[in-house]
Amino acid sequence: MKKIIQLSFVLLSIAFFSNNTVAQEVITIAQAREVDGEGALIRLNQNVELTGIAIGPNFRSGGQTWVLFSETENIGITVFAFNNDVGYDVTDGDELKVIGDLDEFNGLAELIPTSLEIISQGNAIPAPNVVTELTEANEASLVTIENVSLVDEAEWGSGSFNVNITDGTNTFQARIDSDIDISGMPAPQGTFNITGIVGQFDNEAPYFQGYQVFPRSVADINPYDTGSTGGPTYEKLTITQARETDGDFVSTRVGDLVEITGVVHGINFRPSGLQFSIIDDTNIGIGLFSASDTLGYSFKESDEITVWGRMAQFNGLTQINPDSIDVVSTNNVLQIGTQKMTLDESTESSVTSITMTGWVDPSQWAGDGSSFNVDFNTAGGEVIRVRIDSDSPLSSEPIPDGFSIVTGIGGQFDSDAPFDSGYQLLPYSLTAFEPYLSNENIYEGSIEIYPNPTEGQLIIDADDRFNSIQIYSINGQLMLSTNNISNTIDLNNIASGIYTLKVIFDDAVYVQQVVKN
Repeated sequence: MKKIIQLSFVLLSIAFFSNNTVAQEVITIAQAREVDGEGALIRLNQNVELTGIAIGPNFRSGGQTWVLFSETENIGITVFAFNNDVGYDVTDGDELKVIGDLDEFNGLAELIPTSLEIISQGNAIPAPNVVTELTEANEASLVTIENVSLVDEAEWGSGSFNVNITDGTNTFQARIDSDIDISGMPAPQGTFNITGIVGQFDNEAPYFQGYQVFPRSVADINPYDTGSTGGPTYEKLTITQARETDGDFVSTRVGDLVEITGVVHGINFRPSGLQFSIIDDTNIGIGLFSASDTLGYSFKESDEITVWGRMAQFNGLTQINPDSIDVVSTNNVLQIGTQKMTLDESTESSVTSITMTGWVDPSQWAGDGSSFNVDFNTAGGEVIRVRIDSDSPLSSEPIPDGFSIVTGIGGQFDSDAPFDSGYQLLPYSLTAFEPYLSNENIYEGSIEIYPNPTEGQLIIDADDRFNSIQIYSINGQLMLSTNNISNTIDLNNIASGIYTLKVIFDDAVYVQQVVKN
């Protein structure tokens, strides 16, 4: 969906309404959607305040195209921002208060946001309505059309494209957007049900034609049969094999049906569906994503699971869209963070630790329970982007301060090939920033570490017996780990520099910076 607008008068940013002094009309979504006899918006260009539930995904990378829906009125409106994501990560089930200007593009009612407030999260999104026609009444609503098939398989393309489907009586147009995992997959065969959000593209009044259904993910085409006889056949792969890419870091497995086994790590970043990493015993991981279906799986970190599904790639991130999930075992060993100096393709979907030397801009840390990005500096001159998700307890914590080792799942958000940028680190627990937010108790006894700086030996004098020590370089590399509980540590084999010393007790840790001359 493309549109050119002037942005000079629009402040595309997140704001809280308590500070908003601009007068706007508080109306319902149904009122905002009122049209005249030609299908044109009655309140075109009015500044309004609307409240509703977010239904994703975001169909516009770098901007916003998604639905704000009122379940009580059973009607929605498209939220659209041309080339700014307005700082909001679209999450199904967010209850939002949005202020913006009403607009219309080819018959589609839109709200151009000027400010947005998250009221609550984790709300249920409405079940799709089963329909036999697409009309103005179900524009920006979630619908299902049953027992359809492709009119002409040759229409099935790549990137973003339109394809006609029919139930034998009526013909509908489906819009496959390049920002969802269906793009690049083979055409579905036979008869299937299709679920999606209703859009419109009608460039002439009266605006009562051109309705389209936008499926949100592969799960919205059910069953998704590519024509194999005897049912789908899944190729058993290791995670390393599933992660293969070409020279442009494009997955070589997109569209393939595969079977993959790994251990669940992290948190579920998509409570309305599934979004997490499964990782093998060498800390190679792959993302798992289901937009709105849990497939009967109750998320639990440390589960070993086998996943049958279709390979996909979203903004450079290789992932599997599951058809089914089986729990192999529970309470498996979790991977510890691999020490890295930077983020790259090797850190994608793996547990990664990087040493930070300071925040680029501490004001980026919202700490208000929302999702946000924040950047930090490393000793090697790198700037690393951290993504704090609203589903992580970190989203409501104050900003960590001081020298820290940051641990999380490697991610990526790169919209253009070659997919060799946009890497992110997603911390997900209170142990992510050491020692600031460690859920290991901070040692509160008396401890003295000297001499500091040292020429070669450190003496650790503590009230209590400690079990082990670890020493990390300023670049995050583990330089020394020992269970030798002698209170004298020999650093003669370590080069001069600044290091982080971690002293581990039975139920607490102590972290201090030390200098080797």
